[in-house]
Amino acid sequence: MIDDYAGIINGVMWTQVVLGVIFVALRLYTRVFLIQSIGWDDLLMIVNLITFIGYVGCITVGVQYGIGKRYADVPPADYSKAIMWEAIGQAICIMGIAASKSSVAVFLLRIVILKWHKWLLWFCIMSTTIWCTVTTILLFLQSKPTAFLWDRTIPGGRQVFDFTPVGLSMGSWSATMDFVLAILPWHVIMGLNMKRKEKLTVAFGLSLGIFAGICSIIRTYELQALSSLNEYVYDTVPMLLWSSTEVFATIICACIPILRPLYVRIVHSSKYGMGSSGKNSYPLNEYEYGSAKKGDGSRGVFTGTERSMAGGLGTVKTTVRMGTDNVSEESILRDAKMSSCDGDEEGGIRRTDEIRVTSVAV
Repeated sequence: MIDDYAGIINGVMWTQVVLGVIFVALRLYTRVFLIQSIGWDDLLMIVNLITFIGYVGCITVGVQYGIGKRYADVPPADYSKAIMWEAIGQAICIMGIAASKSSVAVFLLRIVILKWHKWLLWFCIMSTTIWCTVTTILLFLQSKPTAFLWDRTIPGGRQVFDFTPVGLSMGSWSATMDFVLAILPWHVIMGLNMKRKEKLTVAFGLSLGIFAGICSIIRTYELQALSSLNEYVYDTVPMLLWSSTEVFATIICACIPILRPLYVRIVHSSKYGMGSSGKNSYPLNEYEYGSAKKGDGSRGVFTGTERSMAGGLGTVKTTVRMGTDNVSEESILRDAKMSSCDGDEEGGIRRTDEIRVTSVAV
């Protein structure tokens, strides 16, 4: 039995923070420089990251006062401070959960087609935000005065109500929203005119939030430790760790689908030797790179030069329209939406290969 979790708490949480910062930074790089489209979901993800860092920072301060240790090993004066910093950290984490769910939902709002999809996503955003706000307020209203929550020696202080059922209800709702946001993309994608392999790839990419839902379920189970009296800062360690893991999992799962263009860029550059320096690249002498119209989402048009065939008996002119290499789940589904017929909400993906052959008799 471990008697001091201080090292584990700091090691796990700050590792998650570093990885979270890296993934969000890569997400913003992809959005700004590759896709050149930044939205509210990215801003909400930044808010989520800030609250995550704030939560871990509060828990780290609390660890200095005794979080992770048994009651007998913590000075009485420090024990109340440890509970105080843990309570502040929990409040920040709860609001961060609202930001994380909203970021995922807003991202899906950019690609869904049907009205009931949009209404469902807005319901997820509003209900989760309200639940998290109410839970944060009740966290500090469960005791009167509020300081009695962490300092039981205050004369006349009392516990107004048991906060544990509130925390369990909020945790259950959070887990439910994770699964809703993970399952919805399957309903959107399965109706598209795509190859089965492509459907599964996109669907799995947009449904990674199911891992955050699993973390949320475990965290909700660990919330029972909130009722602990004698060993509060020790018994709540699993809950604190699973809270950070839930937020961390949400960040990673929400960023991975956005990073697909960056992955494609890196893999193709490595595969074909087409680095930024251009030293290992091969010139396309027989093709000219056509310009694409701004905002049409295409990489450009490669037009072959006229070449003679069969000893000058004819010429062949081939035009191939190429799509962008910065494709992502979002762009795929957005293109499906744009290609839908007028007044028809059931979108699809249309691929067009244009080949022109011109024969000239000599």
